[in-house]
Amino acid sequence: MQTIYQTVWTPPAQIKDHRGLLLDPDTFFFASPPPEIGAVISAASGAGTTEELNRLSRTPILQTLLENTRSVFSSWQQVLITLFYLFLFALLSLFSIGAGFLVGIILNASGAGSIWAWFGGGLVSVLFAWFYITAFRGSKAKCSFVGELGVAYYWQTRKGIKGEVLRFSETTGLRKNITNRYRYGVYDSTSFHYIWNNQPFLSDQPTRRRPFAIVGAARNISINDDYIFAQAAERAWNAIRLQRAQAELAQSGVARFSTAQSIKLEVGSGFITVIFSHRVPGRIEAHELELTTGNGTIAIRRKTDGWSSGRFNPLDLVNVVLQTRDIDDLNVFLYLVETIVLKKS
Repeated sequence: MQTIYQTVWTPPAQIKDHRGLLLDPDTFFFASPPPEIGAVISAASGAGTTEELNRLSRTPILQTLLENTRSVFSSWQQVLITLFYLFLFALLSLFSIGAGFLVGIILNASGAGSIWAWFGGGLVSVLFAWFYITAFRGSKAKCSFVGELGVAYYWQTRKGIKGEVLRFSETTGLRKNITNRYRYGVYDSTSFHYIWNNQPFLSDQPTRRRPFAIVGAARNISINDDYIFAQAAERAWNAIRLQRAQAELAQSGVARFSTAQSIKLEVGSGFITVIFSHRVPGRIEAHELELTTGNGTIAIRRKTDGWSSGRFNPLDLVNVVLQTRDIDDLNVFLYLVETIVLKKS
């Protein structure tokens, strides 16, 4: 019997998912990795496996309904959640019908006529129904790929498959921001933003391509698929960024990092240089460097604090505090500080 679902891409043997676990070879992929991202390092799909999809497609509707009902009511917590959503659905349905009747009464009272009153009321009911059906519609299946030269991300829509591809040759920096969100003093969720700029490597002009972004929020991001994909993409990008930094060190003696502020950072053998837009750059030798991180910031200062040879010189004062989300490739920068500046093994 011919299967209804056939995967578009079959993962090679020993390929791993973005968590680093071996990928099920029967995983269903509705899109294949583009060749421009190079050899695939990891992949993931939220569509399930081909065997599961085909089993569900051949299972009678009543049996499928009974299986889903049994799985939903497998615990009291699931029962309560299901009852809550049923109550919410009933409440919204009554609200939609009531709003339609109210509009119909208002139109009829204003002399619009019974036909227009019923039409207006019905239209309002349909609009409300469309709104909350759209608002509570489940998420579409996604699949993603991390390669040696880039990453790709695809998702299903009612109009077909859409996707975005990032070639590492088309970007020079990653900025990320992870924020814990609280409501009334109680932890609510964690949001994450991973954004690669659209500045091509070895080019002064940005492309028209919008920056590639992986964003989302979850109560527990450690099990969130988008966050896990973002981490895998960052690891692949860091390998490329480190190679570029090492080539830059070999050629010019420094590796440069941009920030969202009017400050640039240079890392060299045994020193850091903070480049300001309106003053002389401040070079800090390793034995003078004081670098601290915490609360989403990174502070870089010279221990002498402006004092040189017993006299205060404002040009020797280097004390900057940057938001970690504003620094390109923060992990690579900190790694080079440890290994190149402070020369720690």
